[in-house]
Amino acid sequence: MGPTYRLATPAVFAAAVALTVLAALGGVALLGNELSYPFMIAVLAILLVGVLVKETVSNGDPLTPGGIVAATGLLLFVLRPLTVANSMETSPGAIADTRFFSPTLQLAASSALIEALIFFSAFYVVYYYSVAREARRVARGGEDAKALEANALAGGPALVDADAQVRWQRVFNTSVSQALVVVSAVVALGLLVYLVLSSGGIQAYTTGLANRSDFLSGKSFIGLSYIPVQIAIVYNVLARRQKGLEAWNWVNLVAVLVLVVCAGSAGGRGPLIIGVFLPFLILKQIGPKPFRFRSIALIGGITAVVAMVYSIVIRESTFDNGRSLDRLTQDPLGVLLDRLTSGIETRPFDVLIRLNEVAAVPDFVYQWGATYAAVPAWFIPRGLWADKPFGGGNTWFTSTYVPRFYGVNRVETSLSAIGEAFSNFGIPGVVAVGALLGLVASLFIRARMRRRGLLGAAIAVVVTPYLFSLIRGDAYQGMSTSIASLVILVVFFWIASTRKQVTGPLSAPVPVVDENASAAERERALVGAGVGTGTGTGFGPGSGSGPADEARPAIGNGRAFPAGRPAVTWTPER
Repeated sequence: MGPTYRLATPAVFAAAVALTVLAALGGVALLGNELSYPFMIAVLAILLVGVLVKETVSNGDPLTPGGIVAATGLLLFVLRPLTVANSMETSPGAIADTRFFSPTLQLAASSALIEALIFFSAFYVVYYYSVAREARRVARGGEDAKALEANALAGGPALVDADAQVRWQRVFNTSVSQALVVVSAVVALGLLVYLVLSSGGIQAYTTGLANRSDFLSGKSFIGLSYIPVQIAIVYNVLARRQKGLEAWNWVNLVAVLVLVVCAGSAGGRGPLIIGVFLPFLILKQIGPKPFRFRSIALIGGITAVVAMVYSIVIRESTFDNGRSLDRLTQDPLGVLLDRLTSGIETRPFDVLIRLNEVAAVPDFVYQWGATYAAVPAWFIPRGLWADKPFGGGNTWFTSTYVPRFYGVNRVETSLSAIGEAFSNFGIPGVVAVGALLGLVASLFIRARMRRRGLLGAAIAVVVTPYLFSLIRGDAYQGMSTSIASLVILVVFFWIASTRKQVTGPLSAPVPVVDENASAAERERALVGAGVGTGTGTGFGPGSGSGPADEARPAIGNGRAFPAGRPAVTWTPER
């Protein structure tokens, strides 16, 4: 299997995705709506499971942008539709909003699944096309001028003339990065204490979190104080790995405890999943000793259990006077298994059913971008703008079509990226948003980000998990917090690093190996190029720590390790 075939693999997969959606839509037209619901579930399952398998085989784990989106899609638009078909009940809000899965709602559900298939197909066609294009561009001539200029911010080479090579390199100061960890943790802990005391104590604060959107109104930014802690820890771990120091020293370990407490006190499952579980699991996977797939699955299962129990204890037991907590203590396994596909975590599919139901009415009015236009308002404190919108797509849908659930406390359900795109621009919006998210996700693949040095590695670790939130929720929450995290990432990077210019004789460009090649071929390419002859960011060319004949960073399975032995032992016979 030659390099040309390997480079074309993502493009071939993208073509297969396009054929899949065409075949599925043709099948729906032939079979009719009465059979399209189970048919569409099967097609979506084939597509998303296929993506998960491909991402796992290509990268060694499914914790990639494409893998996270596929796992989210399986949970929301395969497992949940199966549960709805089995129970014959659907609810876009709470139990009180439950309705019988009538033939009319089944037609709406079929339309919802078609929209989901269109969305994920557009996502993966663009995603894999972009991945293949990047691999070909690198193979045919390395970085272009624009990429070289961008690389200069993270240690990449920028050629000036035929006799000299100029490299602008950001040198990271571990003392400063460690200070950022300490300061961020102290500030976050102090703000949490302030929130608890101003709320009347721990019990009053915990009870108020059940309606956190109303309870934290005007103080929501304080509830996000865990984000700087997370980013500071990621930078410090990466920087210490780069310099050969112990990555998880006592400062980082204590800060992780503070992070868990602050994220857990934010009132939602999202901070625990996106702020703790996923980023640190990705951080582990790009380290010298990544987890095996079985370990990842086990940790994922434990995290899912913790998230579901958290939701029951913090939120639902408050609404139903403890009945849900009593059921959990009496039958924990049954409650958790039922909740995995029937809980509020998977409601976006039910919301999409309700949206298609109301969209079939002639007087339905599209939003024409209004929910997206509300995103900038998120960044303005309510103290400065008292009349700013209370939310975006989630708020609009819940207050309009599930008003009982929204109530006076403004409790929101999740519209999903698919639902928000459809409610604004119909099917063309679903295609456009899916393609745009696919393009954005392709920017965070590990092979591309590690060529951006320490900053690129940190962005990949911190931002990739937000794809879960972007798919499941609305742009007002998911996009705004993603942008805020990116800003903090850049600010911390410039605070903890200094810019140095390095000159020297012109050398041949170090090739960036194809992420889809086998581990042995990638190791051979790096050994042949002499990678490891200098110091650098630990995530790009020249990032080794010794002569070429010493153990080099492992690049197997799409990973980039700052230190340690190669992922495979390469010999000419292999």
